[in-house]
Amino acid sequence: MCTSCFGLTSAGHGMQRCRCEKYQAYPGVDCPSGFHLCHMCAASIAGGTGRYSWNVCEVCLKFNRSLKTKYGVSLPLGRHSIMNGISIPIHATKSVQEEGITEMLNFLDKAQSLSDWGDLQARTLFESIPSWRKEPFIRLRRWEEKFALSKVKATTRSVTAFKQYLRIEDFSVLGSPDVSQE
Repeated sequence: MCTSCFGLTSAGHGMQRCRCEKYQAYPGVDCPSGFHLCHMCAASIAGGTGRYSWNVCEVCLKFNRSLKTKYGVSLPLGRHSIMNGISIPIHATKSVQEEGITEMLNFLDKAQSLSDWGDLQARTLFESIPSWRKEPFIRLRRWEEKFALSKVKATTRSVTAFKQYLRIEDFSVLGSPDVSQE
């Protein structure tokens, strides 16, 4: 991990490049630098080289699904809009297409907000280890070993990250799903 931009990098030995490095396309690969730290907890790796990758770790993804089930609210954590139920129908009426475009633009804003949140979480974790401050890179294995938690504690970290991102103290303020629609 680059300690300047908090992106993952192969430091010139592969296709994974952080934002400090020049982007390079690879034939047949949708997202060559698509791995990153989880956008919610920043404790472990997420993403992938395909457009249909999740931007969060397994624990945060599972918690997001739980939020959807319990409160009818979830964050758009899929890299591709379709993964988040967002698309623009080509053969729809103009008003339906305009609605889809608005929804897509809102998704892009939210996706950037989540990416920025992930960078902030990574910076916070990084700064919690003063001895790392002068290192230009931290090996991913070292990062994950330092911040790895048991499943229970990892879920607690996810809960905290979601509450902080949503700026709430309790998820009950989100409401609950409309049972009549199930």
